[in-house]
Amino acid sequence: MPMSRMTTRILIVLSVLSIVGIVSTQVYWVRKAYEVRERQFLQSVTKALSEVARRVARPETGVPVGVQVVTLSPSYYLVNLDAPIDPRKLDFYLGAELEIHQILTTFEYGIYDNNAGKIIYENSSRESNGLAQPSKAVKPSASSPYYFVVRFPNQIQYLTQQLDNWILASMIVLLITSFFVYLFYRMLTQKNQSEDQREFINNMTHELQTPIASIKIAADVLSSPKIVEQPERMLKFVRMVQEETQRLQQQVETVLTVARSDKKGAFTLHPVAIDMHELLYRLAERHGDYLHLELDANYSIVQADRMHLVNVLGNLVDNAVKYTPVNPHIRLITRNENSQFVLIVQDNGIGIAPEHQSHIFNAYYRAPDASTHSVKGFGLGLSYVQKIVKAHHWKLTLSSAPGQGSSFGIRIPQPIVQPIRKTSLNLKNDGL
Repeated sequence: MPMSRMTTRILIVLSVLSIVGIVSTQVYWVRKAYEVRERQFLQSVTKALSEVARRVARPETGVPVGVQVVTLSPSYYLVNLDAPIDPRKLDFYLGAELEIHQILTTFEYGIYDNNAGKIIYENSSRESNGLAQPSKAVKPSASSPYYFVVRFPNQIQYLTQQLDNWILASMIVLLITSFFVYLFYRMLTQKNQSEDQREFINNMTHELQTPIASIKIAADVLSSPKIVEQPERMLKFVRMVQEETQRLQQQVETVLTVARSDKKGAFTLHPVAIDMHELLYRLAERHGDYLHLELDANYSIVQADRMHLVNVLGNLVDNAVKYTPVNPHIRLITRNENSQFVLIVQDNGIGIAPEHQSHIFNAYYRAPDASTHSVKGFGLGLSYVQKIVKAHHWKLTLSSAPGQGSSFGIRIPQPIVQPIRKTSLNLKNDGL
């Protein structure tokens, strides 16, 4: 039993919320783990520097001196002492204490002369560009003329490396989540394609019944011996067979073109010079008074594949008629603009909602209001139109709003523009 659209939407919303929840949880715990590591690092550094200060500044009497460790920034520490600092002792004890406390990252250090306001000694655990001074905004007023500073330039990278297991676990969870998201997306895509194809088969079966029934009726009438005695009636049914056969041929060509276009180089165009106004006049003769021509283009010759161009025009007009259920008023407008021939097919039909306009050119797609047999069609007409327009390197536009009709435009380049005399309306009706 297929899922309803509401069920599908609920599943999508729940899936999105679940994914957001999983990602947010992973980010939260990784951040918390980093904060814990940062606090542990600060505690270890404070203990190590305090021990270094006591060892470096211990007087020969053995009486401990006052020590104050100040954090200037997350990676910058200042140590106040009440006694002079021996650089050689500082070099030795600083490396030893940091190693004892498992602080195994690059560090830089220096001794400040509080009276001179500058570094009088500096060194590092490896090659360095020199100890950077803290900004004035964070530099405290030292309570003693004796103090040294220590900086860990790679503190963030060092702490992050200690979270490798957390990050790896989070990445695995995200990869698994992404995999299931992809599977869910593929399932929804296949479900939508299956529904579209099932709807297409239903619409195609219904649509083909009309010409087949008409041809069958005409064949039954023409098979009667008495029809010979009624030449006008016989001609009427012969034309019916011709028109319905042409209609079937156009529908079959539409289906085949859409199917072949999915393969690279599947169909070939045979462009020739065509008078668009002539085609539009003939198209108007096939339809009723609801089709109005407004041919303002002075130059109407274009290069196109005749068969596909005829089918495109027929599809656009048929689409306009289908979706204008009451008192159709279809306008075919032409003009020359910027070395282009512009054709506009405008109707006063039900219009297309904005959320459906980006999908109506997809094969088998029909707007929800049109997915019933009250509106005939395969759901391939506009897809066919778009593919043919793209194959010719033309431009297809759409302007529509619910209840205000639709306007489809085709822009065809015209490298040579020369005014020609418009074709007369009274053309011989030899069909498109």
